[in-house]
Amino acid sequence: MKDIGNFLRERREARGISLIEVEKDVKIRKKYLQALEEGNIDLIPGKTYLIGYLRNYSKYLGVDEENIDQIIQTYHNLEKQKSNSKKTKEEHIYLKRKDKSLFEKKNFFFPINIKYVYLTSFVLIIFIGLLLLNRSLKEAQDFPVPSPEIGNETKLNIEEKADDIGALAEELIESEAEAIITEYPAQDSILTEKLPILKLIATDKTWVKILSEDNTIFEGILFEDEEFLWETDQALDIITEYPTKIETYYDDEPIEIGKGIIDNYLLKYNFNPTQNS
Repeated sequence: MKDIGNFLRERREARGISLIEVEKDVKIRKKYLQALEEGNIDLIPGKTYLIGYLRNYSKYLGVDEENIDQIIQTYHNLEKQKSNSKKTKEEHIYLKRKDKSLFEKKNFFFPINIKYVYLTSFVLIIFIGLLLLNRSLKEAQDFPVPSPEIGNETKLNIEEKADDIGALAEELIESEAEAIITEYPAQDSILTEKLPILKLIATDKTWVKILSEDNTIFEGILFEDEEFLWETDQALDIITEYPTKIETYYDDEPIEIGKGIIDNYLLKYNFNPTQNS
């Protein structure tokens, strides 16, 4: 695009015409003319405006129709390459978000399964231990005793100890189960926590650009009823055509982006989650 811009600038300078004169004659703002010459087409609001500006500016500079068509075709080829690159990037973002969602779902169920497995294993260990202890006590009872009096006394002591151990084991099982059930719900709530969602819904075909600290999150055309979703708790700049053709929601609460800054045919709205929460 810079090659096209250099061509237009050199042709204008060769004719000795300033950008202010062009602005008055063709009724195109100076900043858009300068953007065309510098190849900075992001400043121009939409593809339709850009093609119209290119055609009118080229005609004003005396470029014949055949060369104008060649300039427009060159722009289309550049846009096609850019669109393919952008589509690949968006698919990568979508797959990354999908993988993240699957990971969160796995983590949501994982602690619940581990909780019951851990509890079941603990109960089994205690149960097996009690069986082994009971077996040992029975074997001890079968040993010959020196006299009936000593044997009866020993038997009573063993039975009392067995009852004490059984009661202690039951207390340990109940205490451990309560500790496990108390611990995991708090972890489950942490793992399932998600960020609020910024949602844009197009009421008609429109151009939208979303920035986060000068980094482009999304830029493109939304068609009628098409949605754009983004999980975030950061401040964003929403730029779109004016009058606006999008409905905006944050955490399902509507946002009046029409209160943003209007410059010609563009609306810029500074979205701050802390102010909209």
